[in-house]
Amino acid sequence: MLRGAENNELYREYYEILCTPEAKHAFLYMVGWASTLKGYDFFPGSHGHIKDFRFLRGNDWDFAFIPNQRWMLFYFRKPCLRLQKYSREEILGRIPGAKETNAGELTVRLENVSDVIRLAGYIES
Repeated sequence: MLRGAENNELYREYYEILCTPEAKHAFLYMVGWASTLKGYDFFPGSHGHIKDFRFLRGNDWDFAFIPNQRWMLFYFRKPCLRLQKYSREEILGRIPGAKETNAGELTVRLENVSDVIRLAGYIES
């Protein structure tokens, strides 16, 4: 479910961080898909100067993404990594380019709509 719509300026502000048409289209697809994802609340947030979007499942902050100039950096956060479906091995095996952070989370760059569709297919499977 989409939250934070009362502050629609954040959506525009975060969208304008992206500089390439491919990344902008990926952002629009991601926001549309995320707003319909069953069992999750989806909304913009920030951590200091870092602007992100968050996916909450109850009290668990499972996923997030940060818009950058040429891509979005998607995070598989620790709460979801406790689930078998999102084990480290499963993500690394199914998501090309996924990398582990020093904090033990996994990230993947989403540069275009195809990247977002692939990710969405995995999360919805």
